[in-house]
Amino acid sequence: MKLNTVSLGVFLVGLCFAGEALAVMPPARCRQPRERRAFDAGVRSGASLVESAWNAVNDCDQVERFADLVMNNLDSIDIPRESSDYVLCRVAGIVQGAEEVVDHTWNRCDWECRKEGELMARIGGKLYCDLSISLGGLGFAADIIRLPVRTCGLAFQIGCDAEFIGYTSNYPMCGPFTRDPFTPVWNQTRNNQCVYNPAP
Repeated sequence: MKLNTVSLGVFLVGLCFAGEALAVMPPARCRQPRERRAFDAGVRSGASLVESAWNAVNDCDQVERFADLVMNNLDSIDIPRESSDYVLCRVAGIVQGAEEVVDHTWNRCDWECRKEGELMARIGGKLYCDLSISLGGLGFAADIIRLPVRTCGLAFQIGCDAEFIGYTSNYPMCGPFTRDPFTPVWNQTRNNQCVYNPAP
């Protein structure tokens, strides 16, 4: 963001701008009707800047690219020295609007990817338990190596691992197959079922 040597931190403090309070009301200097209109317009503009960045990506596995696009969009904002409260309040609104949409997008991606992992865990967990109960236990398969993952993959694997452990541990008659001597094959099944980005 081009601040012409005016730091964003100093700018926000000057407006009595506190992180949590921003989500509730505009900064103190932006509460008069004219400045409030500027602030509200800035909120809409900031939200639009972030939404356009997300629309260009629309993929929870590319949040790093999304972040780059957001910052590129915000780089066009210029705050001249000795700007009026009207201008400063509009910029404060842009910051809030952008932050709110970024927060919503990040949370949505984390939730969606985690839920996908949990569903995969229940599917694989049911199969593991049904086969273990029917056959008296399973043998080892080939290990699937987990490659490094990004935001969505990490949320998927965390959700899947936790759900698989809980689901199979509580599945009727499956408990014994989650403990020794079946712990190694149980862990291997969880790993293979919950891998998001398997090695070729």
